[in-house]
Amino acid sequence: MTRSSAMTVKDKVVVVGGGPVGALAALYTARRGYEVEVYEFRDDPNAPSASEGKLALIPVTISERGFRAVENANVPGLMEDISRHSLPVHSRMVHTRDKNGDLKETSMPYSSKGDRIHIMQRTSIGQRILLALSKEPNAKVFFDHKLVTCDLRNRTATFENVKWKPQDGGLMESTENMKVTEQTSKDAERTKSVTYDYIIGADGAHSAIRKQLMRETNVDYEQHYVDVLWCDFYLPPGPKGQRKLDEAHLHVWPDKERVFIVLPEVDGSARGGMVAPINEFRRLKEHPEELEAFFDSSYPGVIPDLLSAESVKEQFFRRDHLSLMSIKCGKIGWEDSCVLLGDSSHTMPPFYGMGMNTGLEDVRVFFEDFVDPAHREDVYSSINTFCPKGVTKAYTDYRIPDVQAMTDIASDHFAELKEGVPCPAVIARKKVESELQKHVPGLDYVPMYSRIVFGHERFSVALKKDAQQKILFAGVLASLCALCVALLVQAGAGVV
Repeated sequence: MTRSSAMTVKDKVVVVGGGPVGALAALYTARRGYEVEVYEFRDDPNAPSASEGKLALIPVTISERGFRAVENANVPGLMEDISRHSLPVHSRMVHTRDKNGDLKETSMPYSSKGDRIHIMQRTSIGQRILLALSKEPNAKVFFDHKLVTCDLRNRTATFENVKWKPQDGGLMESTENMKVTEQTSKDAERTKSVTYDYIIGADGAHSAIRKQLMRETNVDYEQHYVDVLWCDFYLPPGPKGQRKLDEAHLHVWPDKERVFIVLPEVDGSARGGMVAPINEFRRLKEHPEELEAFFDSSYPGVIPDLLSAESVKEQFFRRDHLSLMSIKCGKIGWEDSCVLLGDSSHTMPPFYGMGMNTGLEDVRVFFEDFVDPAHREDVYSSINTFCPKGVTKAYTDYRIPDVQAMTDIASDHFAELKEGVPCPAVIARKKVESELQKHVPGLDYVPMYSRIVFGHERFSVALKKDAQQKILFAGVLASLCALCVALLVQAGAGVV
């Protein structure tokens, strides 16, 4: 007899991955009364990590979709806690040089309504969701556990108890640092097999659950690398703790095929990312003496205003150089026992700031729009069954077009960041869009960025509406040009 056949016992759910998406999925599960276990490859993020200095960290932003997903977990104080540890920004600050070679700053608001995105330290949101999860009596979290095998047909998974030590590249057995788990003896088995009724894969871009799904069934799969690398830079506050950059802006240094992005953080520091073609990274590694001149040419003002040349060189060689890629999956679920959420089902470059937000929204949509309604509508399904029949397929059929659309949008946005931002035509277009949104509400003209970041409609719908708006914008522009020509002709006729 399976667990789910016993009417007095609620289903057991296993979540692979304890990042923000996995932790939120577990929280949603626990709040609905199901037993849930989370298995995370890395250490407890609430404990100090010796590896932080080496990792390439991409700063995160949380916006409306992410906040809504967190809020709807219905955990008192969680939303306020996350908001308190985030920094709201309302504009993008573009750093360039003017025609005289002097440093120039151009502020570009994200919306005409004063909407804001919120910047958080990368581990902060995951820490807070995990802390909320630790208070749920029916939830357990196992850190330092790596998925070894998963039998989707028989609903069993095997994990290896490991210690993640990227500083020397080694993995070692770890039992003393297990958090929120039962204690094990030194001679305890290194592997642990668990049975489950439902498994959620939230284990990131290199998902082991996704790989197992692809072994079980045909999955259309696309993976594309962007021909650039990302290098993380830490920008400390000034000597007296003062900020070196305006905290109300996300800061961008665009330069053709490269860009430098800096996000201020709540503690006065900032986190930056250098994005440049792979061959330039290789050249700079071979010729470190060229690094300062490269920054001065491509990212003017970063040296010495924000970082010393010595600090740039030290961080460039110490930190990982991270590949950026996009992933699309044609199938993100297995029967009524497995679903992929977050980066495991869709991976996108960080240029739109929507990777984590899309993953958090995955959780909300899966539970609120599919799992919960199925329990309300199917009087024959037991409340003890986590995922009623047909729910996984219904969710995946609905969600795939949206996450694939968002992946395309994020990939395309790099062109605007590295090339279009400083272009006068782009700046003028954004101003016209803002005026249309503000003064002609009947057109329902909402810029694409606002639809995605500050709205809640489906990504696929937003993409279609943006295509229609481009036609409308072209018509408005043509009408304005015709009006200008007519006025010029009239003025000329008056002179004659």
